[in-house]
Amino acid sequence: MSDSLEEKFGAWELFEQLWEKEAELDYESILRDAPYHDRLKLSRDTKDSAKAQSLRTKGNQLLKVKRYVAALKCYNESIAFSEKGSEERAIAYANRSFICYELHRYEECLQNVRLARESNYPEHLASKLAKREEDAKKALQNAANKGSEKSTNGASSDTSDDSKLCDSELKLSYDAYETVPQVAQCLELSESEQFGRYVATNRNLEAGDVVIIEQPFSRLLRDIYRHVRCDFCHRESIFTLLPCENCTVAMYCSGSCASQAARQYHRYECPIIRDMWRIFTKLPVMSLRTVTTAISAFEYDLQEMWEHLQVLEKAKVNAFTMDWTSASAKDIYDTVHVLETNERTRDRKDRMVRVFYTTIIYRLLEERCPELGELCAMKDNVRELLNELILRHLQTGPVNMHSLHCMEYQPEQRVYEMENHVSACFPILSMLNHSCAPNVTRITLRDGRCAVLVTRPIAKGGQLYDNYGMHHCLMSRKERKTELLKQYRFICECEACVNNYPLYFELPAIDSSRYGMIDTQSLHAELVLHQKDKAAELLPKLRRYLNDIGDQYPRSETCSCQELFLRAFQILHMPTSESAEYYKYCNP
Repeated sequence: MSDSLEEKFGAWELFEQLWEKEAELDYESILRDAPYHDRLKLSRDTKDSAKAQSLRTKGNQLLKVKRYVAALKCYNESIAFSEKGSEERAIAYANRSFICYELHRYEECLQNVRLARESNYPEHLASKLAKREEDAKKALQNAANKGSEKSTNGASSDTSDDSKLCDSELKLSYDAYETVPQVAQCLELSESEQFGRYVATNRNLEAGDVVIIEQPFSRLLRDIYRHVRCDFCHRESIFTLLPCENCTVAMYCSGSCASQAARQYHRYECPIIRDMWRIFTKLPVMSLRTVTTAISAFEYDLQEMWEHLQVLEKAKVNAFTMDWTSASAKDIYDTVHVLETNERTRDRKDRMVRVFYTTIIYRLLEERCPELGELCAMKDNVRELLNELILRHLQTGPVNMHSLHCMEYQPEQRVYEMENHVSACFPILSMLNHSCAPNVTRITLRDGRCAVLVTRPIAKGGQLYDNYGMHHCLMSRKERKTELLKQYRFICECEACVNNYPLYFELPAIDSSRYGMIDTQSLHAELVLHQKDKAAELLPKLRRYLNDIGDQYPRSETCSCQELFLRAFQILHMPTSESAEYYKYCNP
């Protein structure tokens, strides 16, 4: 959690205190009671010049020791706290321009110079800004001249073939359904008493096949990235983020993203999002995002939304049979609305904490959003709808939401590691059941979509199994079963649990005389350097080997090859932080 959203007494801690009293809790009364309201430290989000100045001062201290990335985060937060047109904001933009110059980001430097001037940069400092602008323009011109010289000498300015391969759009391995273009025709949605809804294949699948590429219904940027990435498109924009003018949390890469965010979710979230992050973890905040995105799908007409959901035949909603090519935003939300809640399997305490969270979120919306508050006061059905939606998605969220990832550079180790930067809701991906020995995995693509990649051969008629975070290579059967029951409310009976597959370091080896050997350690050493050309070279080799030994599961070589294959695929297709480039010029 960031410096400005320091750990405070949260909603869970308050619930635990109340639960210990074992009373029939009247949450509405509790939240109207000032001491409890104060205990959660709920307060309206406002710009704060003193806070902006304090954050800028902290950034200046980091700048002196060349910790430029950390300093940028402080300047961005200072900008978020500052008033529009204020000197505090202007100086923060100017300081950001200095770091851009030092990191050879000359175009961003000039952009921040312009922003500083537009925000009434102090006249007595104007000469420094003008000098930096002049130097940045000269640096850009010199770079352009060098590029021209290289072109004249025969060096191509075009991207390499490997780069083109990496940046090309990933496609399904087989023809898609005409009406469900994000799903390959070989997949079918079935249902049984044992598995509930599940996805199976009507043909043999090989490791490396891409069978689903889905756009999320709703997305939420993790709070730790809010001074690095755009709140709407999630693009890495640490040098040029622009603040929401009405809260101190959301920042955007452009005015266009700010406008789209306001239309899609920020209209209602803006007054409460700081308190949401202060007292909740990401799951309740993600639940709110799904609700606000759903309301926007009905163009903020909650009466129409209530009428629509009243007659919705949930049993007939099927993401695999709906015509996505003509589906409206309302139709798409239907596929989200019917996702499993596991309400009947939750114990009393679990149900009550979600009711408690619902009450808090509803009260925040009612108090801080006049439009919603007035509507709820006038119409009981709208008030009931809003409460029901919040409670529903507080239950669907933990069992249906997925993480999106990026390859984040770790300057101390000088390697890239996969980091979760976004939570998202995918109605089709949510149909995949769990296995502690999965045969598919999810890959976050650069455009925010998520692809399902087959990681070991699946026979015709076989079910596609995702992994919900509990893998037999990393956790014992007892640990996995406990965690899955706690979060997802089912007793796992997958092949790994039934056969008690061992942990990775206890796995047997394959018959090398039959299948040959693969030097996993040297391949890992090559891939950890995160070179796209090397990943492109190794990917087809790893795929062939994985399909040759895929039926030898579980074996140490099979699991190692899966990880190497996945790493190569991530290097080629997953969003990658630019930070390795600018860490060359500064300290971690």
